[in-house]
Amino acid sequence: MPRNKKPMHDENIITMTQDAHDLLVKELDHKKNVLRKELAEEIAKARELGDLSENHAYTVAMEKKEMNENRINEIDGIIAVVNIVQDSAPNNFVNVGELVEIQNLENSSKRIVVLVGSQETKSANPSEGKISTDSPIGKAIYNSKIGDTVKVILPTKIVEYKIIKFVKNK
Repeated sequence: MPRNKKPMHDENIITMTQDAHDLLVKELDHKKNVLRKELAEEIAKARELGDLSENHAYTVAMEKKEMNENRINEIDGIIAVVNIVQDSAPNNFVNVGELVEIQNLENSSKRIVVLVGSQETKSANPSEGKISTDSPIGKAIYNSKIGDTVKVILPTKIVEYKIIKFVKNK
């Protein structure tokens, strides 16, 4: 089991990479400055069609507006509590945004993975080596140290991985 595992940080803080943060800021800007205007125009056109109680176009447009506003609020909330991880790990703990080589002790296979934060789960893609901190492997290696052996609890079995080394970006 991992030794000297770093304590988890405040549950209200969301950890993510700079790239993921930049994508959120870009999405927020688009939703506030482009999509809001488009939806306002769509609502105005739907109002011109008459009786709002039986106006499907108006109902759909209002639902789109509500979804957009909900996402804006969600992104604002994320950005308010985000912790952007740095490129290096001077403390030797595996963190979000870092490339790390791991070895499956069951079959000795090695692979290089990069951890992505829980808010980046949509961008996680194991075939590209992107592992979410919400995944079984991500949960096991997050905040572990180089040299640690961790247990990954899968639906059908438990697999042990050894954290071999950090890998330099590009």
